Amino acid sequence: MTAVRVLLALLAGAAVSLLGVAAVPAASAAEPESIVTITLTSLKPALPSRDGRVTLQGRVTNVSDSPVSNLQAILWRASDPLLSTESVDRALASEADDPIGRRLYKRDYQNIPSETNRTLAPGASTRFTLSTEVANLDLPQADGAYLFGVHVRGRTVDDPQRDLTLGRARTFLPLVGSAPADKLQLTTLVVLSSRPSQLRRGVLADEHLATEVRPGGRLDSLLTAADSAGTSFAVDPELVEELSTMRDGYQVQPGDGAPSAGRGQSDAARWLSRLEALVEDGDGFQLLYGSPDLGALVHDRQLGVLADVVAAGRRVETTSSLPLLVLPAKGYADEATVRAADQLDPAAILLSESTVDAQAPLLAGPGDAPVVRYGSTSVDGGGPGPKPRDTAVQLRQRALTDTWVQATTALPGAPQGRVRVVSSVRGLSGRAAAVDAPWITHSTLSQLLTGEPVRWDQRYSYPEAARGDELTTGQLAGLRTLDRDQSTYADLLEDNERAQAEGDAAVARAASSTWRKRDKLRRAFLAPQQAALDAVLDDGLRISSNPKVSTVAREGVVFPITVRNQLPADPDDPSANTVRVRLVFVSENPRRLTIKSITTEPLAAQDNYTANAQVTARANGTVQVRAQLQTLSGKPVGKPQTIDVRVTQNGTTGWAIAGAALVVFVGGTSLRIRRVSRARAAAGPVPEPPSALTSAPPVAGTGPDDLHDQDGGPTGA
Repeated sequence: MTAVRVLLALLAGAAVSLLGVAAVPAASAAEPESIVTITLTSLKPALPSRDGRVTLQGRVTNVSDSPVSNLQAILWRASDPLLSTESVDRALASEADDPIGRRLYKRDYQNIPSETNRTLAPGASTRFTLSTEVANLDLPQADGAYLFGVHVRGRTVDDPQRDLTLGRARTFLPLVGSAPADKLQLTTLVVLSSRPSQLRRGVLADEHLATEVRPGGRLDSLLTAADSAGTSFAVDPELVEELSTMRDGYQVQPGDGAPSAGRGQSDAARWLSRLEALVEDGDGFQLLYGSPDLGALVHDRQLGVLADVVAAGRRVETTSSLPLLVLPAKGYADEATVRAADQLDPAAILLSESTVDAQAPLLAGPGDAPVVRYGSTSVDGGGPGPKPRDTAVQLRQRALTDTWVQATTALPGAPQGRVRVVSSVRGLSGRAAAVDAPWITHSTLSQLLTGEPVRWDQRYSYPEAARGDELTTGQLAGLRTLDRDQSTYADLLEDNERAQAEGDAAVARAASSTWRKRDKLRRAFLAPQQAALDAVLDDGLRISSNPKVSTVAREGVVFPITVRNQLPADPDDPSANTVRVRLVFVSENPRRLTIKSITTEPLAAQDNYTANAQVTARANGTVQVRAQLQTLSGKPVGKPQTIDVRVTQNGTTGWAIAGAALVVFVGGTSLRIRRVSRARAAAGPVPEPPSALTSAPPVAGTGPDDLHDQDGGPTGA
């Protein structure tokens, strides 16, 4: 019967491998709730021979609220070989009891915690070591990878008479007698990054970095793995900057609490010293500063934030000489995101095999930068379940299985290579990140990038779930506000180089993809930074003027107005917080009244600047004017002040001038008439010209009055 099962398994595996037909997964029983969890800590050797032994070690923890008894750890294996990518994927997605497989009861078990005490209290842990001859596994002789692991059996208080399977753990066990004909090039890239915590220089929001860089911490272990021969690394410049702050002495200020001294100064200094040596000798790259949520920024059209990110990265001296890698969150990207990444001039764009449907590790990108396709070693890319799936054992066995399948199933002439990105390594240290096998040759990422990229269809998978993981609409709106206010603050200062650098870094940290699904934590991180900006931009500068002003002329009238710089002064740096602003007046009726803008001289912290506002009025009455401070580029700062400008005598001068001109005109005309009359009187009567009837002159002495009689009537009536 066993031979029949083996034959059927081999035929099914061959069908999947050669024809690409997915076998229908076997039905499985409902997986029981885990009463204990099993963490695999060691599997030796990673590639056992058929005539050798294999030893599995791990830790068992009672995660229930009641004690468990009669405990026994037993080796387990499934007999179906995994010969293709599809079969490996099915195993990864399967429930922990699918396939059911077989436990090795005869000799390959251990009573735990001991022969005399087989009970584990709630929350208690114990260890096991199980070893067996490979021949005892009774597996097919053909090369393949198999599911292998351990079951823990025992009794609960609810069922004290019957042994149950209380927990399971599985990993991959490749059994390979002869190496594939073609070697597979394996590139391992260790990512050194963490969630931002720097509020400002010398002040962090929490101590999570101190935990990660201490001996045995996450970043300490990752750095050790990155220092392995043939391994490449990529470091976030933001991480380097924060650790530099810690090395120089720092405080921790959580929320609104009082600051306290940090505890990670010496560990940060040690870690940075090791990194600096690795930068000199290793195959290193830099990531985008803060590991921004590239997809969210592109989709929300905040490409200006990417400029802040790039600028912030350039300022970190330790990493500035390293070539740039763009690694989108979880390796997912769509076409727009990849094209935006290419504009940043990176050495390569790293994308997960989940988003790129191609087999080669080095692919042609949409522009100059190639695309590196990688397989993740995160929890989702670790070993088969149940959790924990990302132990060093499972990561290594998964990599061995994947590379063997790829080496044995690749088409002739196809590029043989695989890239692993290591970003989470629970308990991983030293050479544990390396994977050695007869079918593997190790190469650095720089060596991989010297190859010729393979052309492909440039199609990217970006599912709705990936879009849903992006920074939320609210988070992006807050980022937009922070970016605008940081830019305004830098624009306000006379010497703004430092403010510009700190603003770029703050915006980049706020855009980090590590804030995904951590909105409460992000709000707590950003709130004090935004509050500090609001205090400066709203209350740092003040306008002082009489709220009611009267004018008495058409133009040229002035009234005093004062600008006060209320920003704190620094005794050690007199130029700190010196500003230059423009005071702009907006009239509610510019046809009637306008006021000329005022540009201040450089105004030191705690100093005043007083100027005369010049008014041009065109009509009587009161016009309301809003006085607003702006940066020299026109960004508003401070609170506006409303001034009522009353024009009380506009036009009086004009009417006075017109009246005086009329008096002069009338007087001049009268004087001229008098002069003409006097001249005529001095010359005597003027003889009338001859009439139309005669050429004789009139009788001498005859005047006009002589033509009338005494009664006043005409003569000759």
